[in-house]
Amino acid sequence: MKENKKVYSVLGDSISTYEGYTPAKGVFFDRYNQYESGLTSVEDTWWMQVIRARDGLLGYNNSLAGSLVSGGVVSSHTDPGRIRDLGRNGIPDIILVFAGCNDWAFCVHPDVFRRDYGLMLDRIRETYPEAEIWCATLPEGREVDPMDQFFFNVDGRISGEVYSNIIRRLAEEKGMNVADLAACGPYETIDGVHPNRQGMKDLAAMWMKDL
Repeated sequence: MKENKKVYSVLGDSISTYEGYTPAKGVFFDRYNQYESGLTSVEDTWWMQVIRARDGLLGYNNSLAGSLVSGGVVSSHTDPGRIRDLGRNGIPDIILVFAGCNDWAFCVHPDVFRRDYGLMLDRIRETYPEAEIWCATLPEGREVDPMDQFFFNVDGRISGEVYSNIIRRLAEEKGMNVADLAACGPYETIDGVHPNRQGMKDLAAMWMKDL
């Protein structure tokens, strides 16, 4: 029984992981990185802040560090198994998709990204026909204490806006919702990509602006 509260599931990459709440094989925010980021509990994550703010319940967060939308492997966001697992703790009412950052970082060709992001959305809809699906565009990260180099090599990268535009168009075409994080200001990070505690608050606020 859900006590009339909506169940939220999350499909994402390292930004949305947290030890003990996401698959152990793909955690970025383990105890060490929690400390480095200033995270004191799962309540500091962007997704738990959103769920709490909307008086919802966490279903299943299937986020894996390093995972891409594309690739056609079991860690890809298109994988039917990953999508089915979103319902492990009950059929989700709302699915938050925060995916594509690694496709951008590794310069997946935009045409390939478009094909695979569309496939992912189709499979989510087929599996959860009644769910409300929200797709996040790719926000810009800002390092608080710049190191010698970014987590990802910034040379020769395709603009993140290319991928965000694909996400916007596909969501519109398929009747889904967009959380336009890319249209907001930058969020604080420890390495240009992974949010610190303030960055998690920044991301939660960006989500809530459209939710």
